[in-house]
Amino acid sequence: MMFADFEVRVRDQLDRMLGPGGFDSERDIAAITVNRWPHGYGYAANSLFDPDDYDYRVLTLARRPFGRVAIANSDAGGDAYAHLAINEAARAVQELLT
Repeated sequence: MMFADFEVRVRDQLDRMLGPGGFDSERDIAAITVNRWPHGYGYAANSLFDPDDYDYRVLTLARRPFGRVAIANSDAGGDAYAHLAINEAARAVQELLT
């Protein structure tokens, strides 16, 4: 989606939700930021608390396709790095192609 699409939808939703209380997106929003690569916390196994087979037990399950839906994110790779998310995306595409 283009930024303009996000902006129109965000303004529309906020106006519909908050408009009855006096909110006006044109007046009340100074700026909208769209983060296309969201930042969050990706869990990485901790050798002090997680079992030795964590990667196999947890990550294999997290990456398991559901029908024609393949899972691709940094969590599926077991850490919070962008390159890992990209690698997981490549893996997920390959799963759909096979």
